[in-house]
Amino acid sequence: MKTEKTGLNFGLVGFSGLGGFQEKMLSELLDNEIRVYGVRFAEGKIYGAVSPFDYYRTAKTARKYGVKLRAEERHGLYFTLLKYRRRIGLYMGFLVFAAMLAVLQTRVQDISITGDVHKAQVLNILEDCGITVGAPTASLNISRAEQKLMLEVENCAWVDVSCVGFRVNVRVEKGIEKPEIEDKQPRNIVASRPAQIVRQIVRDGASVVNNGSGVNTGDLLVSGTVPDGRDKILFVRSDAEIIGEWTETQEFFVPFTENVSVADGNKKVFKWLILGDDEYPLFLGKAVSDNSLYVEETSLVRIFGQETSMLIKTGTFTEYTEKTITRSSEAAASELKKQKENFEQNFYSDYEIIDVVEKFYPAEDGIRLELEYTLQGDIAKPVIIEYDDTELPPVSIDNTDKTESQADS
Repeated sequence: MKTEKTGLNFGLVGFSGLGGFQEKMLSELLDNEIRVYGVRFAEGKIYGAVSPFDYYRTAKTARKYGVKLRAEERHGLYFTLLKYRRRIGLYMGFLVFAAMLAVLQTRVQDISITGDVHKAQVLNILEDCGITVGAPTASLNISRAEQKLMLEVENCAWVDVSCVGFRVNVRVEKGIEKPEIEDKQPRNIVASRPAQIVRQIVRDGASVVNNGSGVNTGDLLVSGTVPDGRDKILFVRSDAEIIGEWTETQEFFVPFTENVSVADGNKKVFKWLILGDDEYPLFLGKAVSDNSLYVEETSLVRIFGQETSMLIKTGTFTEYTEKTITRSSEAAASELKKQKENFEQNFYSDYEIIDVVEKFYPAEDGIRLELEYTLQGDIAKPVIIEYDDTELPPVSIDNTDKTESQADS
């Protein structure tokens, strides 16, 4: 006879029994729902193992049926804890860890997103559904998040949102993208802005402007309707670079006294342990701070001087404080130069700056800078041809060719 071992045990006590009514002892143990593991009979003895919590009742039943019971091998968690029963700090640490784990399990600590999708878009959709880091796991509206992702993620074919422990897993699968078909529709090229034509490179179509001529917004530059010389029109997809030149005026102002927000206030530091693609927060609550500058950096974890595959991510929030800045004339002029450079980098990077005239106008409260730019750039703007509006350009036809054509007909 042998019983199967199932469930979780804190430990086992092996025993051997000699003499008496061993079968009756075993039957009563089983009737009393005492689980006995590894039962075997050999050389007039019974062998088995029971939980340490059931050994007392097993010994009492053995005496009842005249079986001399002897405890033998002991192993398991119960006896390990018993061995260290005087180490209070060990148990306190375990209890604190268990309590922290229990608290962390009740709130979202990490959101994992997989699939060919923009993570920022998915996070925004989840936030609209109340699924954010720090949200209670018991109140997550999973079905609403899945429906919203299906509706708002372009070409979304399948979505799965699940919460395992303190982590929300989001998987988004997209359908097969339709191949882009090259547009072959005929088109003209018109001017995107007023300018003077400097030079032009026409790859297809017929140019209708000359270098040095001025054009306004919408004027035709390259025609996509080309006569074939036989009283017919060919429609082509115009392709050209039309370089124009124009002037623009920009103004900037820097005051001598100004209230600004400077990131030099209180700091809040949060750390995460990174293992592969997973991040584990080393703090409680939510990593956020209003009206602050956020800076993030990562560093390798070293153990005994050796680098490991683990990383520590440190996020620092520095609160902004309001300060009054007083500038001298030189400092204001220097700030104007910086604004000019930033403007050119952000707005004129696609153009060639031929010339710029700077004019400074000092005032009581600050300095104004006026800039007159001379720029060159491509002003070609493709426009699809509307067939109903096309007109046949004037074509000269030679009389000899016309006579020969009539004779052939």
